[in-house]
Amino acid sequence: MSNSKRWLLTISGGADSDLQTMRAGVDLALAAGALGQDVTLVFSGAALQLLSATPTHEEALYRLLGSLPYYDIERVFALGHPADNRTYRDDLTIAPLTPREWSDKVSNADIAVNY
Repeated sequence: MSNSKRWLLTISGGADSDLQTMRAGVDLALAAGALGQDVTLVFSGAALQLLSATPTHEEALYRLLGSLPYYDIERVFALGHPADNRTYRDDLTIAPLTPREWSDKVSNADIAVNY
């Protein structure tokens, strides 16, 4: 019997004051991955800037995301598109996600958390 659960973590962010919230979501994803959980990590809204090809003012969090594959999070999802159509970073596998697909993932998750 396995204790593994399907986690869905959505990082949306917002104003600069939400940086701590986005960091908490990434930390939870890393902790769950380190404990052998099945983690699906979705970025949307302002958090999409963390998937851009060049870091912004959240450089420490941007670098931290580069460690996701070491925690068995091999792919992340982008819900929607960056407002300015920037290219995505090349150190992560990033897949697009529609709102319908996101809803399906929420329905299939054992644990769903939004940040």
